[in-house]
Amino acid sequence: MFFAWINRIHLLWAFALLAAAHAVLYYSLGNSNWIMLAILAALVDTGIIAVIQTVSRMNRGKADE
Repeated sequence: MFFAWINRIHLLWAFALLAAAHAVLYYSLGNSNWIMLAILAALVDTGIIAVIQTVSRMNRGKADE
């Protein structure tokens, strides 16, 4: 159930939404380099989603065999 939901996430939209959320967070914390931190944090979060999607799809492929 969880992996099916994760597999439906579009990575580009996830990156955009996560970057916006992180930008608001780091700006509100008063960080002077909030743009770069927001981009890096969104890249890490999106990368984690991509890894989960890849592992889930690989396991689903093995289950079909």
